[in-house]
Order: sequence, then C-alpha cells, then structure tokens
Amino acid sequence: MSDNKTGLKALLRPEDSIVVLIDHQAFQFSNLNSHEPTMIVNNVIALAKGAKAFDVPTILTT
Repeated sequence: MSDNKTGLKALLRPEDSIVVLIDHQAFQFSNLNSHEPTMIVNNVIALAKGAKAFDVPTILTT
C-alpha cells in the first residue's frame, strides 16, 4: 500500500507541520548585509503570527 498523498491530502496541514525560529536575536543582525534587519524582523513576526493563527506548533531557540 502506498503512502503517497494526492490532491488536497497532499497539502501541508498544521497537524503535520512545525515552525522553528532559530537565533533571532538583535546582535545576530549586526553582520548581516544581504537584507535589512527591519525586514527580517517583520517577516519573522508575520511568520509567527501565521503559525499562531493556524495553530502550527512553534519552537523558538536563542
């Protein structure tokens, strides 16, 4: 029997997902030259809010 999912069953579901936020500390941005720190912070906040809205488990490491 195959475990391959197709159609709507192939989509990500909150029960099958997790968001991991790794080392999002202010001093980590000091050497970041590829993106604006404000944009990164705003994107992380949006991702965290989306995860909360869909009840996706979230792990935050520091």
